[in-house]
Amino acid sequence: MLEDQVAPKRCGHTRGKDVVGIDEALSKIQAAVDARDEANLDIMIMARTDSRAIHGLDDAIERCKRFIEVGADLTFLEAPQSKEEMIRYCTEVPGYKMANMLENGQTPVLPPSELFDMGYKIAAYPFALLNASIVGMQASLELLKNGK
Repeated sequence: MLEDQVAPKRCGHTRGKDVVGIDEALSKIQAAVDARDEANLDIMIMARTDSRAIHGLDDAIERCKRFIEVGADLTFLEAPQSKEEMIRYCTEVPGYKMANMLENGQTPVLPPSELFDMGYKIAAYPFALLNASIVGMQASLELLKNGK
């Protein structure tokens, strides 16, 4: 995954991040596409933008369109803030798309079937299993605390 965030990278759902200019972002993606093609490698190139939080949805969508134009296989627009924004991204940007379903993040957490219907092909639920395991651990600790 290639990103347009300025280093050091921050979580896409937090404040204080910035993105590089579009030309720099495109050159990174183009270099990866060229290297993949020249070496005849079977590698998928995902291009991520965090521009939604900094420059707004229009800029983020335009970046994703440009990422596809230079050869990215999949785009990831981080942290759309509503179902309407998610639908707009899926409608306006060609190609495969990824959704990040981060509980308590900026993006509404939706079931895989609804994401698929919108146009997403990949969905990440990064904390779903961790949260479930924490609930189990808390229950176990409560039993231990009560002498069971």
